[in-house]
Amino acid sequence: MSGHGPSTTRSSPAIAGVWALFLGFALYQVGNGLQRILLPIRGQAEGIGAGSMGMVMAFHFAGYLIGAKFITRALATVGHIRVFAALASLASTAVLVNAILVTPLSWSVVYMVSGFCNAGVFVVLESWLNDRASNTTRGMILGLYMMFMMGGTAGGQLLINVGPPQGFELFVLSSVLISAAVIPVTLSASSTPPMTTPESMPVRELYRTIPSAVVGLFLCSFVQSAATSMGAVFGTEAGMSTAKVASFTSVAVVGAVVLQIPLGTLSDRYPRRGVIAIVGAISCAIAGLGTLVSPSSSLILLVNFAFGAFVFPLYGQFVALANDWIPPEKRLAAASGIVMVSGMGAVFSPMVLAFAMEAFGPVGYYGTLATVLAMMVVYLLYRIQRREAVPVERQSTFQPVLARSGEMAHSVGRWVRHPLHEWLNHHGRRHVPPRDQT
Repeated sequence: MSGHGPSTTRSSPAIAGVWALFLGFALYQVGNGLQRILLPIRGQAEGIGAGSMGMVMAFHFAGYLIGAKFITRALATVGHIRVFAALASLASTAVLVNAILVTPLSWSVVYMVSGFCNAGVFVVLESWLNDRASNTTRGMILGLYMMFMMGGTAGGQLLINVGPPQGFELFVLSSVLISAAVIPVTLSASSTPPMTTPESMPVRELYRTIPSAVVGLFLCSFVQSAATSMGAVFGTEAGMSTAKVASFTSVAVVGAVVLQIPLGTLSDRYPRRGVIAIVGAISCAIAGLGTLVSPSSSLILLVNFAFGAFVFPLYGQFVALANDWIPPEKRLAAASGIVMVSGMGAVFSPMVLAFAMEAFGPVGYYGTLATVLAMMVVYLLYRIQRREAVPVERQSTFQPVLARSGEMAHSVGRWVRHPLHEWLNHHGRRHVPPRDQT
């Protein structure tokens, strides 16, 4: 009897705290999603071209890389709640500065600060949720996390329709939503976890271990970054209305969750690189179709929905491919290298897409994405010829993670694969080696 008491006592406040964190995260993502679509639309109205907006988006992802690398030091010093409050306040201020200073240079600097804040918020939230979750709730919490991440972003983008982008109102709304995220987090009943600095694996070592995953992560993150950051720029350059730009960007986010599990399951049951190559080829074909469909047609929305449905599962499949080859004891360390590779792809993407759209017009958007996906497929086919695949029965389990997901998403797989092993370790019992280590 006494053995069950502490577990029950611990789980109740933990679940209550998790919902408070999710509410704060949802508010933050809605405000952040609104700003992401508001900047390109306001920029188009101010005469800021695709090249300049590409620079703004590239600086944003550069800020994300810096934040993901350095925010853990602040967590170890002052704790999760203070760091979250500081980052949300800074991000909220940045939105208002963007409303006042409307130049490509100022937007680049300020949006880089926003990227730093976004990375920090993800690190805070994921490490906090990872500590609150148990082996029985971890999968549910990860699913809710992904739902709030994508749903909040899509909802924020649709808010572009509630006011004129030329004024201050939408900037203020975005700032208010981000500021409001502090309230449920600071009032959370959940105690903050201790913060430890995770072991890291250099990208060079990761590449030596599984080159196809590293190259694939870079290229698929390039494409996903384009879909989330430059889709609105494509819409404005193509002459779409504000409402249609919001719909165009949102359908890709919605499509992102549709085929995550089905395609991931296929990659678990069949040779993974072959499945990824097929999914990549289909994505390439859809992008090619996008170059032929007029942006003024409603069919472009269906094309972008299908594009998001096939492109976004690629990241989780490449993570699973990396885990097929990385020893289980090094997988958590490899997560930092995976995020770094993904971030580098995200930084280069807006600049290349901006150059393509300035050189070839809006058709350069889907044309560039089709080219990058074709490169990815060709490289995968080359690697399939050079190196035998891991037997299907030894493949790791696919997890529906998205680019720039952090600690929680990249470590959850070991709990799903070996719940008994992780439960015993979590509760300080005897060590039971998981089956794939024996």
